Amino acid sequence: MAISKKLAELGQLGILLAIVAIFYFIIIPVGILDPEGMSLNEGLPPSFSARLVAILAAGLMIARSLQILYLKSSEISQVKVHTNNSSDITLENSSKTQEIPIRGILSMSAGLIFAYIMTPLLGFFPAGFLLLVILLKILGETRTLFLVLPPVIVTIMIWLLFGQLLSIRLPDGVIFSG
Repeated sequence: MAISKKLAELGQLGILLAIVAIFYFIIIPVGILDPEGMSLNEGLPPSFSARLVAILAAGLMIARSLQILYLKSSEISQVKVHTNNSSDITLENSSKTQEIPIRGILSMSAGLIFAYIMTPLLGFFPAGFLLLVILLKILGETRTLFLVLPPVIVTIMIWLLFGQLLSIRLPDGVIFSG
């Protein structure tokens, strides 16, 4: 990886870390008010999931920054070549114009539809299941078992983690309100 590419990626990570810091230290305290005196016996505070996501994102960005800073260029290129060879993606002539990233646009559209339409109507679990099936289809999966089984497993794991372990209610929909 050339030094200019390293600096560019480190700059991007720095900007993203600043945005996460603003989110964590300003937006969450202003936008998500935790009840005073709330203890863990009463459940997790409303700001828990937002703070957790911010901490995880910052951790990943810091880990990537350390990887860029401490790995030698040859090691980074070997890691990059290995990942490119293991995924069946071939990079052809760099002068070739890039096509519109249809899968990315479709995935983003599916996520927005999930957030703003499906979840309020159907509820989190049915909408999440449908979103995962749609995303797998967008990624090219055609086998019925592999279109259904992973979303079922992920949905059950989310239900166990949030509904049972953490006692966090995920949104009910208008259609399937319970």
